[in-house]
Amino acid sequence: MNNQEKPLVLIVDDDLFMLDFIFDALSETCNVITAENGKAALQLTQQQRPKLVLADVIMPEMDGYELCRQIKSDFDISDTPVLFLSALDAIEDRLQGFDVGGEDFVLKPANPKVLQAKVAHVLQLIKERQQLKSQAQYATNTAMMAMTSMSETGLLIEGLKHFNRCNTPVELAKSLLNALALFEVDSVVEFLLPAGKSLAVNTRGPASALETSILHHMATMDRITQFKSRMSITFPHIRALICNMPEHDPDRCGRLRDHLAILIEATEAKLEALNTMVQAKQQGLAIEETIRSLTAALSKTDELQRNGRASASIILNTVTTRIEAALVSLQLTERQEASLISILRSGLEDISNTLHADADFQDQLSSAIKALQSTMNET
Repeated sequence: MNNQEKPLVLIVDDDLFMLDFIFDALSETCNVITAENGKAALQLTQQQRPKLVLADVIMPEMDGYELCRQIKSDFDISDTPVLFLSALDAIEDRLQGFDVGGEDFVLKPANPKVLQAKVAHVLQLIKERQQLKSQAQYATNTAMMAMTSMSETGLLIEGLKHFNRCNTPVELAKSLLNALALFEVDSVVEFLLPAGKSLAVNTRGPASALETSILHHMATMDRITQFKSRMSITFPHIRALICNMPEHDPDRCGRLRDHLAILIEATEAKLEALNTMVQAKQQGLAIEETIRSLTAALSKTDELQRNGRASASIILNTVTTRIEAALVSLQLTERQEASLISILRSGLEDISNTLHADADFQDQLSSAIKALQSTMNET
């Protein structure tokens, strides 16, 4: 990757050692510029438009939070992502970073590999957001047109009717975000999927690590929790964070709380149905494979038993012939010979009857096997 292809990254920290350390960690994959304070970093951001700003939280005059707030309030550079560098990891610090528009936290002392991975992840998120920007604008315009012709109840019905068309969790997540956008709210949703997997998205694309961490924290609270303009709604398989509730309008805020809870509860039911369908399909495939194995085993058993019964009949006839020939050499009386042959034939007849009884069972087994094979061929 040549220098023109490398993304421009701005690092701001009042610790010169940390500046050099991060510069060395990122210089191979990024064009790196540095600033030693927040004011200088703001000017560089306005002048050079970096793809990403890594800002220390604790700095004199202008700290990292204020720098991020200034960047986000400037229309020309408001899309610039900010990644915080801090030794602070309390939920209050993360919420403050989230409030001013930060993307994520990198804890000090920073591990170079973790830092490289987080920078690469944020840059990839920005790329995906740019690709989705036109789609998001279209969705917003559609939502505004819907708002002019529908009541809030109509918006709720409009959002709900799209859920039944969803066949995958990804489709359902997009439908939920579109439904929430009809109410002019910014939201982040996370779906908990089978096998410990999850799907966390917002209207711009994949959710940031900071958004996901806040979702996980608020999931430990009540089903519906509101703090100022933020509200979380938590169900067993869905977590949602609404970021801009109209706290200045209590009546509309109350209606929104009810409507959004209904939307997410309906999504929960649909997601549970999708998860059940996936599990049922997996179980069906497992049962089908088991039946195939059982059919093959029964067919082999049927073949072996039929071959064994035929061999037994041949052996019995051979033994009878040999015994009759041997009796001649024993010089028995005709009466003795007849008695022994009678006993022998009676025993052989009992064995033959037993084999015939097994043959009836064998025929039933063969019919069952053919029925199983026919069923498997039809599926």
